[in-house]
Formats: sequence, structure tokens, C-alpha cells
Amino acid sequence: MSPSPAAVEHQQQRAVISAATARAAVRLWQQTDPDDLQRSWRLLLPRVVALVTAGQLGAARQSQPYLDELLRGVDSEGRIRPEALAGVAADGRDLLELLLYPLWVTLSGISRGVSTAASIASGAAFLDLLARTLVADMGRAADLVGMIVRPAVTSYVRVVEMPACARCILLAGVEYGLSTGFQRHPRCDCGMEPVTRTHRPEPTSAKTMFGQLSPARQLTTFGAAAVKAIEAGADIAQVVNARRGMSTATAYGRAVQATTEGMTRRGIAGARRRGARSPRLMPEEIFRLASDREQAVRMLRQHAYIV
Repeated sequence: MSPSPAAVEHQQQRAVISAATARAAVRLWQQTDPDDLQRSWRLLLPRVVALVTAGQLGAARQSQPYLDELLRGVDSEGRIRPEALAGVAADGRDLLELLLYPLWVTLSGISRGVSTAASIASGAAFLDLLARTLVADMGRAADLVGMIVRPAVTSYVRVVEMPACARCILLAGVEYGLSTGFQRHPRCDCGMEPVTRTHRPEPTSAKTMFGQLSPARQLTTFGAAAVKAIEAGADIAQVVNARRGMSTATAYGRAVQATTEGMTRRGIAGARRRGARSPRLMPEEIFRLASDREQAVRMLRQHAYIV
């Protein structure tokens, strides 16, 4: 059955790192001064950025041992550089810029007449969502980098641990090409399992996963009307819009996913690309732009994601 025990354990470990990072970030948020939110949060931001960066690094470091264990004997043309995947968002934006958003959410609430306490709570909730997503995104990016450098890996299937939301259940077991951006919603914990000629996870249908849920969980996940329709024989994909609320890391309205992270003379990417005028591309952008796997590997090495 899909996913394999190793893939489930990998997904669970990353979820633990994401949750721990978010909790630590929210604890720092709770130190903000309600009477001087802007100044107090800006003073705390360097510590929050360091926390999220560490979480991303921890998630990215899981990928190499996970793939080595799952695909023993499968040749690889490079090894993942976890450090290249930490300190930046999956769409190339700077963490410092993104981690100001909880402040803007809070100030927006206050300006609309929401109480300061409730607005600060909204900021904390947004920070929790942001930290979890930033860590999980980079863990998945590392997985994809590790897959693309293995010629035997042809695609991946989605790893969904129950209970899960309706959108993810509908995508469980679906096989995607390596150049396909991973569909996720904010705080999504889903992962990926590689597919090779000899390692082919058996797809699990959305109907089967629906049947694994308790009646109470079915109602919570799908809603009463949807449950009634599914039990009457309706196709789950027709009942639930799988794409609602889902996006890929490339779907931010940006022409090119790029970052300046690691582009100083001391950084590996900067040393490899000294004199280049183009920005450093993020992994998902490389997968999208590359015409074949060989070109993707060359670009990953050029942008210092593998060694």
C-alpha cells in the first residue's frame, strides 16, 4: 500500500519540525509589546528568522537519509546541500520580509476596530501558519532535489497521513512528474514518495481513504452534504474541488522564482556564479524551466543545491 512506512515516517518527522518551529516562533511573538508592536516585533525578528531558518535546515537535512534508505542501490549524480535551502521562502522571497506579515495582520485588525488582544491573536495564528509552511516547503524542495539527481526516479506520489483535509485526500496517490509543482495549502503536511521502475507505491484511492475515516471525521472533513452525496455513490472529485485553496510554490505572481541568498562572494552559489547577472533560481523554478533531467541537474549544481 502507498505510502511506504519510510515515507510516512519521513512525513511525520517533517511535521514535527514544522510544528516545533511554529510554536517557538509564536512564543517570541507573545513577547511583543502591545503598546509598541512595530518596534518590539522588529527587535524580535532576527531571532524569529534564525528559528525558521533552523527549522528549514532541519527539514532539508532529513531528505538525503530518507531517499538513501528508500532507494538503496539507486545511483545518484549528486547530494543535497541542505544549507542552500534554508533562510529563504520557496518562492525566493526573503524571510525577513515575509515574517513582517504577522505584524501587518495585527495592525490591520486594530485599524478596523478589532481589539488589540484579538488582533495580536490573529497575528500569532498567521505566524504559526507561515512558519509551518516555510519549513514544510523547503523540506519538500529538498526531496525533489534529491529525486531529480537520481536518474531512476521518474515521478513521485503524494504522501497523505490520515486524518487529512478533503483537498489532500483527493490528491492522495496521484502520480506526478518531477517537473510538476507540489500542490499544497497553507500548513499542508503532505509529502512525496519517489517512483522508480522497481519501487512503485500502490496508489490509494480517495474513496478508500474516505472509508478509513470515522463518521464524525467524515463530517468534519467533507461536510454533511458532501458525505451524503459520496455515500450515495457520487464521485468524490466531483463533490469536492481539489484545487480550492491549493497552490504551488511558483504561484505567487512572480515572473521568476529567485533569491539573493547565498550569492555573496563567500557563498557557494556566489562563488560558482561569480560574474553572472541572472538571479539565483529556486529549485521549483529550475524544475519548471529545465527541458530535461540532465539540464535540471546541471542547473541544480550551478545554483549550488547539490554537490
